[in-house]
Amino acid sequence: MRVVVLGAAGQTGRLVVDRLVAVGHDVLGVVRQQAQADDLHRRGASAEQADLTQVSATEFRRVLDEADAVVWAAGAGFGTDPATVDGQACITVQHVADEAGVGRWVQVSSMYADRPDEGPPFLQPVLRAKNRSDEAVQRGALGWTIIRPGGLTNDPGTGRVALGRQLVGGMVPRADVAAVAAACVDDPTTARLAFDLVSGDTPIADALAALPQE
Repeated sequence: MRVVVLGAAGQTGRLVVDRLVAVGHDVLGVVRQQAQADDLHRRGASAEQADLTQVSATEFRRVLDEADAVVWAAGAGFGTDPATVDGQACITVQHVADEAGVGRWVQVSSMYADRPDEGPPFLQPVLRAKNRSDEAVQRGALGWTIIRPGGLTNDPGTGRVALGRQLVGGMVPRADVAAVAAACVDDPTTARLAFDLVSGDTPIADALAALPQE
């Protein structure tokens, strides 16, 4: 399966790439810098250089035309307006993916994005931007899955998680977020589901299988 990963140079995105490559997918990571592209090549993926805040819909179409699935793992960095990346850029790529006939869209969002006013005050601008793009994909025709992780750590993954709707707080290793995202790419039963994700006691496959179907 041809999988395009947006935000492939980020801390979580790089782990998503590694997971997808490990299970045999043909992975294309979208990054901004040549050094990041070189890193992806070393990891067994191909790369496309693009600035998500400036690339046109036409250029996105060229990247996505042969994609079977997209993982959105991008986010606004320091000094970048989250409304530009987490909001509008994400929505733009969603529309292009829909037009290109992409079958699966896995979106790594954030806990409280579905209720931004309840989230930490300092994160609310990001949460509102993510809320906008989360709601946009849910209105569209893509086979979407939205993953809303709690606080991210760089601890080793455990492979055990808790999934649910509107969980209250909690932490989770980025490695487990990446593992859940990669599992969702291959699991059509998670299409059109949105859920929160924190560390827990349930193996990832079992936790996904237990999600209530909407």
